[in-house]
Amino acid sequence: MKTLLVLLIILTTISSVYAAPLSDRTGLKQDFIIETGGYEFEVETVSNFDVNEINFDAEAKRLTLVIDSGLENNLAEIYIPKNLINGNFTFFLNDAEIFPKVQTSEQISFITLEFSGTGKHTLDIIGTTYLPEFSEIAPLVLATGLLGLLFFKKRSLIK
Repeated sequence: MKTLLVLLIILTTISSVYAAPLSDRTGLKQDFIIETGGYEFEVETVSNFDVNEINFDAEAKRLTLVIDSGLENNLAEIYIPKNLINGNFTFFLNDAEIFPKVQTSEQISFITLEFSGTGKHTLDIIGTTYLPEFSEIAPLVLATGLLGLLFFKKRSLIK
């Protein structure tokens, strides 16, 4: 009885491992460091294709991924720090607009992207804000400067 049970377990394990190829949804994790504005930002991708290159254009607020896919059905998850680019995103795959799912937290934008086609592709991710951490500091700097100006003006009137 024990021999039959062991044989059954072995056959089930072997057949499940060798019966089908790996899923098209198996992920390859890649991390990229983007240096801009004196800061370093980590952009992370988990996908079933290779991201050969990633470029960032601060003026255009655009992140460009150069993709090489050997599969027909492509899936990716992309993590972008909100301090790099943020806002309402626009996506272009090979110059055609696409509409992936975007979720956000306080620190990152999480993008889930699916598309078809093997070969070379270019994905452009365009945000509406760049380095938004400074937009949070700007009112504080402005208020401090105004208070300092008023203080020095009042002090100069006293003398």
